[in-house]
Amino acid sequence: MMWKTVFVACLAVGVLADFELPDADKQKMIKEVITAQCKKNGAEDKVADVENAGKTFVDCMKAQIDVSTIQKEIEEAKPNGALDEVFGKYCAKSPQLKGCFNALIDSVAPCLDANVRDQADSIKNGTAQLLDFVCYKDGDRIALFIAEGGPECFRDKAEKLRTCGENIKNSFTSIEDAKKLSLAEKCGKFDELSTCVVKALEECETPTPGNMAESLLKYVRKGSPCNTALPKN
Repeated sequence: MMWKTVFVACLAVGVLADFELPDADKQKMIKEVITAQCKKNGAEDKVADVENAGKTFVDCMKAQIDVSTIQKEIEEAKPNGALDEVFGKYCAKSPQLKGCFNALIDSVAPCLDANVRDQADSIKNGTAQLLDFVCYKDGDRIALFIAEGGPECFRDKAEKLRTCGENIKNSFTSIEDAKKLSLAEKCGKFDELSTCVVKALEECETPTPGNMAESLLKYVRKGSPCNTALPKN
């Protein structure tokens, strides 16, 4: 259920935050989806709020992180082994980044189904945990990931990673079949995907990307309902 929260939040950001989409028709279509979702839950008057939430979120993130600047800083830090200093600086902004995400979730919540709306706090907690994982010891993990060729590994294995996702998708004959899965069965699919992703990344020149992906996926799983629905040793 909590994935619908993520879905509506992503729509708010992708549509309505001055992002350049491939065409106007797609932008119009996504706006219609948001309007329908809000109307379904008696919150048609909140459509504009959801639209504005996307732009506010992007502005909030840009105020903390400038992508061009951080890319330049990373390239300059690599030869000096100073990546930890770069990420330490940005990880210090974790409270502000969490605030950006929380405000976005709060803004889209009125347009969610009641049972999904109850999962909003879980989404906030999940986002906070993800940032905490990445920023462990002031960003040591992400610094090591980049220093050990993590981004290059992901690019090299992009096709295999896509295949992992396609295999899970193709295991269902329809969306309705996927919806009928029990929580334990959904967790089993997550485990299948995790195993496939880690196996693909383990083929890279260094073990770090695969090890880090495995640690992250385990961390995400531990903080999800799967930890009790389908316990793993």
